[in-house]
Amino acid sequence: MTTVATNSHAITPLVIAGEDLFETLSGKPLSEDATKISTGVTALLDGLFPVLTQNVSFDLDGVLTGSTEILSGLNTVLGAARSKVARGLDLSQSLPTQTARVSSGV
Repeated sequence: MTTVATNSHAITPLVIAGEDLFETLSGKPLSEDATKISTGVTALLDGLFPVLTQNVSFDLDGVLTGSTEILSGLNTVLGAARSKVARGLDLSQSLPTQTARVSSGV
C-alpha cells in the first residue's frame, strides 16, 4: 500500500483502495514503477481537485468517497471468498441453489 500526502480527503483513499484491490486480485503488490506512476497521478489529481470541484455540477467529493467504499467493499468480498476457497471449501456445493418461480397470474 502506497501512502501519498495530499490535501484532498477523497483522492488518496480512492487510490489506496484501488491499489489494495489490485493486490487482492493479483496476489502481489504494485511494482516499483507502477507505484511511482500511482504517486504521480495522485499528486496531479490532488492539484486539480479544487479546480475540478468548482467546475462540476455534482458532489465530486461524494462520488469519490462512494467509489472508495465500493472498491473497499469489493476488496473485502474478494478477500473473504479467497480465504474460504483457500481452506478447501467448494463454494458451489456449500450454497443451496434455488430456482425462481414466476407466476403469470392466470
